[in-house]
Amino acid sequence: MNKKLAMLGVGVAVGSMMLVTSVYAGVGDAPGYETFKSAVKQTAAVKNVTRQVNVSVQDNGASLLQVNTTIKNSGEEHAGSAELKVVSGTDVQTIQFYSQDGKQIVKTANSDVYKILQTKESRAKFKKHDMSEGGANPQIASEVEHVVDALVGNLKNNITMVDAPGDGKEIHFKLSGSQIPPVVKTVGSLVLKHGAANGKIQQPAANPASALGIDLNTLRNSFPQLASDISLDEVEVNANVDGDQHITSQMAQIHVSGKDTQGVEHDIVLRVGMTLSSLNATTPDTIDLNGKQVETVNLEELSKQKGWGGKHE
Repeated sequence: MNKKLAMLGVGVAVGSMMLVTSVYAGVGDAPGYETFKSAVKQTAAVKNVTRQVNVSVQDNGASLLQVNTTIKNSGEEHAGSAELKVVSGTDVQTIQFYSQDGKQIVKTANSDVYKILQTKESRAKFKKHDMSEGGANPQIASEVEHVVDALVGNLKNNITMVDAPGDGKEIHFKLSGSQIPPVVKTVGSLVLKHGAANGKIQQPAANPASALGIDLNTLRNSFPQLASDISLDEVEVNANVDGDQHITSQMAQIHVSGKDTQGVEHDIVLRVGMTLSSLNATTPDTIDLNGKQVETVNLEELSKQKGWGGKHE
């Protein structure tokens, strides 16, 4: 857990979804791919925007997890806000994040305390690190793009694109069964298998998230631990691109099957949806801390005391 996680953690999920969908889109002169890739870049460049991200996980038709998130960024001085609601079985967690006046603030629904995250890194250094040269390294971004293009060159005909009102485009992509390249299935299976195995490792009773009132163990324990016959069965993506080359909505759906350590079969469906609104017209929520219960949490010191290890950059 670090100071960036409070406002950018869910944003990483959005970016990851975009990367995954671009991986399966196709290459070369395929118009759908080129339109989608351009839209990914244009959308990522928008600094002032409201993003709604919804994630759901089902296992054999039963809901395991639902995450609903609203993220508001102003694009100025890292100002932003987010509200995250996580439902896992009967457990419900609601978390609010604020980035204002150089502070990162976290509050959970089950507490009246507003926790201010503090690290040894100065705000000036944080700003310089994130904002210099536009943030991401252009050379690295270009290299990643070339790698993605090379990996999926033979999938360019699997994407369809049709015109939509207002010079927009509707993009659709679906792969299932034997259409999914063996290398993708293999990598996906390895990630899922070893991820499940790691979930069984005894975790410390306390961790940075729990110190902020966030219970990750409940989420971890709610997922089936796939151990064998793991298969990536289907990937489907639908995206809407407006006339200004922004992805205004997107839905990715992934089907995975496998057996747990008891030999029980699982059919897992992951859905990740995103919508964008109020482009260049978003005002993040703020909180007036006057009269509120406030606690400062030094993440570096907390990590040293509890022995969590790792860097908090």
